[in-house]
Amino acid sequence: MTLPLLTLSRCLHNVARHPPSTPLVLYIPPFSPAPGTQPVVPRFLYPYPTVVINYRWSAVDPTRRQPSGTVDQEHDFTTPLQWPTPLHDTLAGYTWITENLRPLCGARRDVYVYSSHAGASIAASLALTESHHHECMAVRGLVAWNGIYNWTMFLPDHRINKPATARSKKLPPRPEEGSPLHMLQTKMPELFRAPVDLMDPFASPSLFFQTAGMVTPSTFTQAAAVSSFLDKLSSVTSEAKPSDILGLTGGSIAAPRRSPLVFPPRKSTLKLPSTLLLHDSPPTEPAPRRRTKNTASSLARELASRTARRHQVAGHTFKAQTTELAGLMRRSLEKLELKARMEWDEDFDEVAEVERRVNVVDAGENEGMELGEQGQEAVREWLEDRIRL
Repeated sequence: MTLPLLTLSRCLHNVARHPPSTPLVLYIPPFSPAPGTQPVVPRFLYPYPTVVINYRWSAVDPTRRQPSGTVDQEHDFTTPLQWPTPLHDTLAGYTWITENLRPLCGARRDVYVYSSHAGASIAASLALTESHHHECMAVRGLVAWNGIYNWTMFLPDHRINKPATARSKKLPPRPEEGSPLHMLQTKMPELFRAPVDLMDPFASPSLFFQTAGMVTPSTFTQAAAVSSFLDKLSSVTSEAKPSDILGLTGGSIAAPRRSPLVFPPRKSTLKLPSTLLLHDSPPTEPAPRRRTKNTASSLARELASRTARRHQVAGHTFKAQTTELAGLMRRSLEKLELKARMEWDEDFDEVAEVERRVNVVDAGENEGMELGEQGQEAVREWLEDRIRL
């Protein structure tokens, strides 16, 4: 039996200890592991037969050079390994799994995918596009924590980074410096070749369900209008008049409308997998105080400051990422899969079924890259309901 990319892309845990029909868990690490290392499987996956699918996703290291005469391209980490290399690696690993861990005689084997952060982008796209209901071995469920499901949210032109109302001039806060979300933002130019890669629905699975609703900028940090103006400005000669330069500011780029897409396609055999999406609690800030005519005592002011209600900070957060994908998946269920049943089944509870199929859980506050006990318990319960050992 050939094992392509085995040393690079897979690691088996408890697979031989269970019957071949036992549901399989695929763990896609949150980030590309360093060469020669293996990621640690989360504790809540220990009871299950689990396959780790590693992938390469990084920029070229200019200080590292391939030794002369080396022909082993499998371990050549000197070439740029940006998007879509991680997708290709993951699909190669998944293909090997379905070919070599498939039960005999056409028996059924369900597959569940777990990941977080950058890896959740790949996990979600894999789950959405490999969930063929007629296949005896296919993805039936997705669990993801703090995933990035729409990389375009990092771009200045995304509506989540603009004032909440037309009258407001206050921009939503950017990801807090030092946070995992901010780290992903700073790594984005290393992970993708150009902003157009962010529009790939396999990188941003929310875009399977809707268009991006923005013009693709030429850089990761500038709005499309700014990039366009700078491009025009670079072509101005020393003989240009001030009026010519002012004329460059006209003709602003009109952003395309955000439009819904039909997913899964009507004639496909895809079925949206059962999904559990977890996110950290968003940052909070004190709610603005109401001004009163009467000046309160210092003691009253102190008590008010201690008991002041706090509200969640708007803008780009892991919750915003999760809420968007969950909403799009639920809308798809309502408009496509469940629509016919609602016409003939009067007792069918559409709302309960949609929430059961696409469940969202606030995992509380978590430190670093490890899911806390609150989130782990939610994942354990979800998996126990679906995988009988």
